[in-house]
Amino acid sequence: MNTLLKTFVLLTLVLSSHTLRATVRKVFFIGNSYTYSNSMPDMFRDFATAKGDTLIYAMSAPGGHTFQQHTTNATTITGIFSQAWDVVVLQEQSQRPSFPLAQVAADVYPYATRLDSFIHANDTCTQTMFMMTWGRRNGDAMNCPGYPAVCTYEGMQVRLRESYIQMMQDNNAIMAPMGSAWKIVIDSFPAIDLYQTDSSHPSVAGSYLQACVMYASVFHRNAKGCSYLGGLSATTAQTLQRIADKVVHDSLTQWAQYGRYPYPRYSYTQPAANTITFSNQSYKAASYHWALGDGSTDTAANPSHTYLTAGVYTVSFTASNDCFTITRKDTIHVGIPTGIQETSLFNEIKIAQSAGGKVTFLITGEKQWDKIEVMDINGSIIRKYTTGTQPITDVFVPGFYFYRASSIETGRWVMGRFVTY
Repeated sequence: MNTLLKTFVLLTLVLSSHTLRATVRKVFFIGNSYTYSNSMPDMFRDFATAKGDTLIYAMSAPGGHTFQQHTTNATTITGIFSQAWDVVVLQEQSQRPSFPLAQVAADVYPYATRLDSFIHANDTCTQTMFMMTWGRRNGDAMNCPGYPAVCTYEGMQVRLRESYIQMMQDNNAIMAPMGSAWKIVIDSFPAIDLYQTDSSHPSVAGSYLQACVMYASVFHRNAKGCSYLGGLSATTAQTLQRIADKVVHDSLTQWAQYGRYPYPRYSYTQPAANTITFSNQSYKAASYHWALGDGSTDTAANPSHTYLTAGVYTVSFTASNDCFTITRKDTIHVGIPTGIQETSLFNEIKIAQSAGGKVTFLITGEKQWDKIEVMDINGSIIRKYTTGTQPITDVFVPGFYFYRASSIETGRWVMGRFVTY
């Protein structure tokens, strides 16, 4: 297949409250058929659009191409230097990273480093992202006789993971862990077939999983809840979204996901009536800007602010460095007293709260409750606890929540709500 080089620009920007605001990302894909199958970058683009974000992308992906071939491919080189990219994604030929260590060290690593050097010669802020691929359904039959480690899917996947992590570390890069997400689907959801009939290339479901992982990795946001289903059933698409989130967001440090992006994060306390003290916990940031929701602003790292009246305020927090600026918005509740905030309908479970989002479920009745589930304002279950009569303590980000507790003994559900601040 001829090299593909195409750019799509989407102009829709949708602001999203209670999260990072809508973001534009410019991404250049360097790979082969594992990247372009089922028009995966288009899936990624449509996925981002449905989540309120914008993807601008281009691609150089001749079938079967290796990193070595890409280092001398005119379309690849021209694409790298065509503009300042936010992310350049590198995907090696499907078998090469699974070969013996010495062979990978000679035939793969030097060319990954060369491509990385081109990327940063064009723009020092661009992030190199390696796209970890997946083992073939039945291993690599061609190379199995000479290297038994790749005779099975599991063995091939282990070698791919090792090699891609090594490339990420050697080049101070970041990772899109497709292969790790792929393994969870194979292990836990075997009815979802990620392969085409050749047992190598991705099916539509496989490419959709790639798009989910790419979204979580490039935009640092949850794939869960996306309305774009890629032609799959809602159940299958939602399962793949959840798996992408689990693999990427549960291991941001492992995949070096912070890269050059600043990552705005903070907690806060109320030391006095209507006074909020913010504790900055951001990563990779050098400067800050706070819009505190009542017209006041601050550029301190850890500001303290007294509001004139109690109420609900939207705080917009911006973290910046020499390369990127990221803003997030959160709703905070000012002047809500500590102590017992809400009780259940049957007065058998109470909620005790303290500043910083700490919540304790107090079991006040004599019955044993088998489980408690906490839901966000959209009705999505975000916490599950197995319980008896002992208190349960957890920490929640600011917001409104609902909970329900069930008892096998009585067959009853108890429901209630609470607010964290």
